[in-house]
Amino acid sequence: MNLNYWQRLSRFSDIIYEPKQHLLFAGLWFLSLQGLFVLLSTAAVWHWSLSTVGSILTLFGVLFVLRAIDEVKDLEYDQQYNPDRPLVSGVVSVTDIRSYVLFGTLIVATANSFIALPLSLFIAVNVGYGLLLMWLEKTMPLMDKSLFFNLIITYPVSIALSFYTLLQTQHSQHTTISTGMLLTIGCYVLAFLHFEIIRKSMWEHLSDPEEKLYSGEIGCKQALLVASLFGAGAVAGILLLFKPWNLTGFAAFTGWLPLINLIFIVLSLRLFVTNRSQRFNPRKFSVPYIVCFYSLNLIHGLTWNQHSFGHF
Repeated sequence: MNLNYWQRLSRFSDIIYEPKQHLLFAGLWFLSLQGLFVLLSTAAVWHWSLSTVGSILTLFGVLFVLRAIDEVKDLEYDQQYNPDRPLVSGVVSVTDIRSYVLFGTLIVATANSFIALPLSLFIAVNVGYGLLLMWLEKTMPLMDKSLFFNLIITYPVSIALSFYTLLQTQHSQHTTISTGMLLTIGCYVLAFLHFEIIRKSMWEHLSDPEEKLYSGEIGCKQALLVASLFGAGAVAGILLLFKPWNLTGFAAFTGWLPLINLIFIVLSLRLFVTNRSQRFNPRKFSVPYIVCFYSLNLIHGLTWNQHSFGHF
């Protein structure tokens, strides 16, 4: 069956980038971070406008572009372990993916030029680094051999989206970047690392010898320990930064909500401990963890901040 360009794009999205889920994820990421940034600033009000919507769509668009780049970058591995991937299965071609990257970047960068030109340049540089990773992976064999080393080199393209949010907040909310804001980004990094390491870990006797897993490099027990420390560290960091014990009213309640994330850390550990004889989905509780982490921070930001709404 021959599919036209838009049908192939739709199939590509359905398989590896379901639009509704990723738009929700982008919205939670941007809004929760911006809400916390405003709380840490001298701004009296959290201003909502069309630029807020545009920035959510920016995260959504950049994540799509980066996922398209990964589709090409991971082709050899996917041919062996993920035959259902769009590029491997023939749903899309390399030419299709190149067009997704080109047009996606142009659309997002152009849209951001209406918010602030530096944001547009920031997006272009970030996607450029994403493209550079394709070359780095071919010239640095350790990126293929070590998942941890690969993470160190590749994760900055995702961290950059938190810094994009910081720069956008500085522009739209007229705030000054502070140490607390940088530490908040650090908490988000720890939360993601918990999610990332858990989802790519498995008991040694249940995994393929050639499968790329963090647990394959340091052992499953050690991977679970590191991931759990990262997850708990993210929660502790948020509590220390926003000190709910000093708050009053409903914000005093919402400030403690991040503790709920600890439940998902315990459930992930329990999942591994109780499933030693047959393979299971390690993402079962790490996905709720990251979604809950963003959502509860957003609730606190919505509760504690005052709000205003404008056109731009």
